[in-house]
Amino acid sequence: MKLQPITGIRWLRFTPSILQSQPAQLVPGLQMTKFLIRILAAFFPAVVSAQAASLTFSAEAIRGPFSNIKGIQITLAGAPAASSLGMKLSEVAIQGKTWHNLHLSCDRFRASREEINCDSGALRLSESAPLPVSFRLSVPGRTSDVKILDVRIRNSAGKTGEGWKLSLRMGRAGWEGTLVAANGEVAQIVQLLPVSENAILPSSTKGKINGTAKLQADLDGPADIDAHLAVEGVAFSDVSGLHAGENISVTVDARAKRKPGQIPSQNTRLWEWQADAQWPQGEVFWQPLYFAAQGHRFSGRGELDDGILRLQTGKLSLAKIGEIDLSGSMDWGAGTLHDFDLDAPDLEMAGLYSQIVKPFLVNTSFSALKTAGQAGVKWRFRNGVSEMLDVDLRDVSLEDESGRFALRDINTRIPLRADALTHAAITIGGGHVSRLPVGPVHIPLEITGLNEPGFRIPRMEAPLLDGKLTLENFSAIRQAQGSLPGWRWQFSGDLSSISMEQLTRALGIQPMRGNLSGKIPKVTFDGSAVEVQGALLLNVFDGTVLVWNLKALEPFSSAPSLMADVDMRNLDLDLLTGAFSFGNMEGRIDVVVRDLELFDWKPVKFDAHLMSSPGDYSRRISQRAVQSISSLGGLGAAAAIQRSFLRVFDEFGYSQIAWSCTLRNGVCNMGGIESEPLPHGYLIVKGGGIPAITVIGYNRRVDWRELVSRLQRITDGNAKPVLQQDKQ
Repeated sequence: MKLQPITGIRWLRFTPSILQSQPAQLVPGLQMTKFLIRILAAFFPAVVSAQAASLTFSAEAIRGPFSNIKGIQITLAGAPAASSLGMKLSEVAIQGKTWHNLHLSCDRFRASREEINCDSGALRLSESAPLPVSFRLSVPGRTSDVKILDVRIRNSAGKTGEGWKLSLRMGRAGWEGTLVAANGEVAQIVQLLPVSENAILPSSTKGKINGTAKLQADLDGPADIDAHLAVEGVAFSDVSGLHAGENISVTVDARAKRKPGQIPSQNTRLWEWQADAQWPQGEVFWQPLYFAAQGHRFSGRGELDDGILRLQTGKLSLAKIGEIDLSGSMDWGAGTLHDFDLDAPDLEMAGLYSQIVKPFLVNTSFSALKTAGQAGVKWRFRNGVSEMLDVDLRDVSLEDESGRFALRDINTRIPLRADALTHAAITIGGGHVSRLPVGPVHIPLEITGLNEPGFRIPRMEAPLLDGKLTLENFSAIRQAQGSLPGWRWQFSGDLSSISMEQLTRALGIQPMRGNLSGKIPKVTFDGSAVEVQGALLLNVFDGTVLVWNLKALEPFSSAPSLMADVDMRNLDLDLLTGAFSFGNMEGRIDVVVRDLELFDWKPVKFDAHLMSSPGDYSRRISQRAVQSISSLGGLGAAAAIQRSFLRVFDEFGYSQIAWSCTLRNGVCNMGGIESEPLPHGYLIVKGGGIPAITVIGYNRRVDWRELVSRLQRITDGNAKPVLQQDKQ
């Protein structure tokens, strides 16, 4: 016996009202099992009256206001008392949720006028593993309008009493059901999740669920839901690797009740709900955030009205961070936020940074900080736009774990408004940048707006040792569009006279004499590079230093690079060499550095030339300085001096000094006085006066790291300079 294909069945008109999308729908596997048995209930009259050995029912589609089923085929084989059943649905769509290639089979299927039984069934979706299902649909009494459905999904291990059990009682006035999970396997349910656009579905899942969920419905649909569930040992991951969890335990207590309409005949969809969830165990990574359970908790109450979810009062308690009060509304179906309020007046800065802020600062200078103090945040969001954000910092300290900087006693309250200019101030009690002490500092702020954020510092002065650093016209804006979205800023300023003795002592390097001062031209940051517009002027060692074409790429990353050209003029050699164990020199020098490139603050390329400054001044060099210069390109200078009669002199005269280094691929190609070429080697020091000395280097190619090591040790090198007394 075969029924002809049809496009609609009057028997199923009751189905959509039962299957309307409502809060806390049944878990997908049981929801679909219930749906399939509804189809069987419509098929039931043909089943019990069939006397043939085989019966097939097929339909191209069954459509309703909330559901659409395609490619329906039901086959019944064998006698009614002991039959086998097969059901195939190519597609089932219920309010935007879609299932493909759904199969229900039952090897031991029994049907009578009072009940339908499936003692050994399997439910499978596409290529998923089959779920072991059994069900019984009964009609107590031939004239009764009540139907009772019992469905069981056993665990894959087949342990007695473990799995999912749904008991459903349906009548004219509605239905009520109870779902009981006894070590129900999460993986069984996940494999039957519907296909949705942009859904993040796990590629692997494990864990158990225990608890109960009770549902009641009237003629208008579900009316009351009461659930108490505990998830234990859940682990999940997705194919992208951007979302994962391990050993998660969560308890959820939830209640939802549909409010009756103001008019008796009114069909209302307004629900009132309340929920409490606790997370005592497990770890979750949700790119870029990582959370480990430490007793986090959420509780809230609100409404659901025609797809609009409202959170009237909510409290999120994050261990080691603090409590956050929440409220707002969103379109549940579209996933869009309408309104939102967040108020967290007392947060622990240490936990806030490590768990929430830090993941967004990877590959920046602020990715590894020790923090302390209190923070407060208040945010108001209306109609898709942020209206207000207040940030409050109280006695906050920030310390770089690598020791590059530290700031303490930071206090501020920064008010941000959508389109209004606001003012704030940041005070810093003290700290250090590198080894330089900072503070106290007062930073005035002018903030342009929240939705197009930007701020300005008209003028700021920061004490620096016995001088000060002044910044003027600092402005920053955030660019949301373009090839390099992010912050753009610019400033100018100057550095007042700072004692080199204090500066070198603070930096922990060899003491130097003199003063350091300078003028900072316009400095800009375009989102990836810091660039100086003009020349940076410094006054040091009684001379001038001009740094131009200065550009730093990715300066706040873990591997910044820098490019510049440098001109140093008329530097006092006595001040310069007296700062090191180099030996004393009198005179003046110029230094020209072209195409300087640093990577991670280490030189990788440059063309450097050092030469005597033009002019009339004393030119003397000590034996110790001769030895140090010789170490740049030679070996044996000290020994040569000691073996000659020149050892009786402590210092010598010279007429010219020059040295050059072209750094490429880690090798320094060295040269000397270009106007005095030699057949072998290069002239570093040309003698002059009485007594005079000449230093010649022979090794032109030296490993850069070895050269730096030589300079640091101030020891003999590998080349052999020739030292001779000039005849006058």
